[in-house]
Amino acid sequence: MIPYSTQNIDEDDIQAVERVLRSNYLTCGPRVSEFEECLCSYTDADYAVAVSNATAALHLCMMALDVGPQDEVWVSAISFVASANCARYCGATVRFIDVDPHTGNLDHVKLGQMLKDAEQNHKPLPKAVVAVHLSGRPCELRYLQNLKERYGFYLIEDASHALGATYENTLIGKCKFSDVAVFSFHPVKIITTAEGGACLTDNEELAAKIRLLHAHGITHDPAQMENPDMPGFYYEQLMLGYNYRMSEMQAALGISQMNRLDSFLQKRRELARSYVDILDHNLVKLPVADIPGFESSWHLYQIQVEHRNEIYQTLRDKGVGAQIHYIPIYRHPYYQQQKYPEALPGAEYFYEHTLTIPLHTKITRVEQSMVATIIAAALDKFEDK
Repeated sequence: MIPYSTQNIDEDDIQAVERVLRSNYLTCGPRVSEFEECLCSYTDADYAVAVSNATAALHLCMMALDVGPQDEVWVSAISFVASANCARYCGATVRFIDVDPHTGNLDHVKLGQMLKDAEQNHKPLPKAVVAVHLSGRPCELRYLQNLKERYGFYLIEDASHALGATYENTLIGKCKFSDVAVFSFHPVKIITTAEGGACLTDNEELAAKIRLLHAHGITHDPAQMENPDMPGFYYEQLMLGYNYRMSEMQAALGISQMNRLDSFLQKRRELARSYVDILDHNLVKLPVADIPGFESSWHLYQIQVEHRNEIYQTLRDKGVGAQIHYIPIYRHPYYQQQKYPEALPGAEYFYEHTLTIPLHTKITRVEQSMVATIIAAALDKFEDK
């Protein structure tokens, strides 16, 4: 089967992990810090905290921002469930924001109206908004920043898909418009650490709190301790944290992968342009193209088609790993039990029409052409009926 995405591991990656396995440190060694420095150097962020996965990163953001049961967190309706679950872990109420029916990204106009309505009707405003850069295409961050400043919420970029993407010539992760950004390094993402994630921010206090929380809430730094004049073995737990640390093997793989990040991005962008040439524009609606300064990382290639479910099944039957990203979060039974009955029109349209087709650094032009041919033939059958 042609997968919709897959990792790209080379001999340098394998050797990087092997060197760690032969070293004295499998965890709590120097590689994690080195990987964090790589992320900061690449994105120009001031601080990075590497963690076990992006879900953990989102949870850490919520805890570090003191989100609790008294708060509301507003979240893009189209995303993986972790974008909302992180708020529920802290007991917060989740409200869903409708999305642009074509891009699947948060609709900033509808968010603005939600905020205005809440303010006028003396209803709770969000403590935080989670904006998802779906498929690697950045949200309208400047508009979101303006809303953030007006209504006083924290802005979290769920940039799990967006390492290497740019908005106004600024790399996602710099947090020029937001408080914190989260990356994922799952195998199908732009680079991989097998599992893994990171929180990036320019806020020193926020970074320090995330770092403390990701390692049990424990400090070895005398400057943070209540009892600083103790022997070297001494440590203190300052708050209730979690074991969300990244291992040395994961970090070593990430460092090696970062050396190829630019080539991965170039390849993905070439493949996206190839689909523009190959796919029949009369039969499918293509994703928004890149323009200078506003570039997707092309984690996913999402087209929109009529008869989406039938086209999905045809592709799967013929060995093409098509996928759906995503079911609106509020449709899931857990969130239905939390009384989220309303369907959002943009999210519903996006879900009913959008299909992810394969795009990754190993796919060939011949395989892309095969995907396009299967789609065209399947849609032609519907036209003939």
